[in-house]
Amino acid sequence: MSKEELHQIEELPDLKVSWHESYKYLAEPLLEYVWEVANHFLPDYEDVSAAPAIFANRYAERNLSVEERYERSKEMKTFKGTLEEYKKREYRKLDDSFKEKFLTNEDLQNTIEAYKLNISKFWYLLLFVYDFIEDIGTNAPALNKSVLEDFSYFHANLLEATSITLKKNNKKSYVVEREDTIRIIQAALQHFVNTYSDIIHSEQDRETMIKQLKDIGLKGFIRNDLSSKISFTDKFSLDISYKKWKFTDMFLFFIEKRKATTIPNKKVKVSKDKMMLVSRLIYTVGYDGKRYNEEYDSEGNKNRMLSNLLRRYKNEKFPFVIANNYMVVS
Repeated sequence: MSKEELHQIEELPDLKVSWHESYKYLAEPLLEYVWEVANHFLPDYEDVSAAPAIFANRYAERNLSVEERYERSKEMKTFKGTLEEYKKREYRKLDDSFKEKFLTNEDLQNTIEAYKLNISKFWYLLLFVYDFIEDIGTNAPALNKSVLEDFSYFHANLLEATSITLKKNNKKSYVVEREDTIRIIQAALQHFVNTYSDIIHSEQDRETMIKQLKDIGLKGFIRNDLSSKISFTDKFSLDISYKKWKFTDMFLFFIEKRKATTIPNKKVKVSKDKMMLVSRLIYTVGYDGKRYNEEYDSEGNKNRMLSNLLRRYKNEKFPFVIANNYMVVS
């Protein structure tokens, strides 16, 4: 019997239920873990998240051709246009290409067993979390901050910086680690932010403000720039570290109240570390390499890579983003 055959994933049925009738999936046992996380992170008005139904539909159509997806949408009465109109819609396929990697990772499977988690339900939770993060993190509309907010945000991050790296054509071109140099950069940036703020919040007329902004190199930035706004034309992709951050947040919520137990007759050491479980899931979906799958490094030190990543962001707020398919602002 192969490793893949040791763990069988039950197939999620296609109920052809639209997002606004998501409650019809409440009785689906394979989505139990998905519901638990979705209702917390993607709640709806009546405490019944639309996300499980959206996920189930995306899962059902993941291997369909565009023509088959169109016919399915017509059957569900979720699209009334022509096939040509349907083909113009943006579409990102749900990715389940890491299924074998998930099933054959013996360390990961042992930990899942130690937590007494149902392998099929956990697989669909992993797919859901990954699909949602890709939805907010890949070519998604961004909630843009004002220039002032962006500069303040950057400055706040500089306060804890011990080095600054510059890149040219995506290659590292210069690194500065001198503390006094970094402090000069901080002071210069703070001066710029204060100057910008003083101009924007002054009682001067519009023309005077524009002239002063032009003098500091920001011609055209006027008062309404201070208001956060949604841009549906500017698309962006989240940095991988932000994806790992949100991924960890969602899985730690799920695992928080659960406890691992010793597996009878196991002759190998089984990790019960919750952070290690999440780290191995991050490796599974491809957000990082094998180093995230190893509990100890070559010198026998405990893997703290994920903990160190989260520590970096402890004083930050997650960027405001809009999900394409899951219809939420995160």
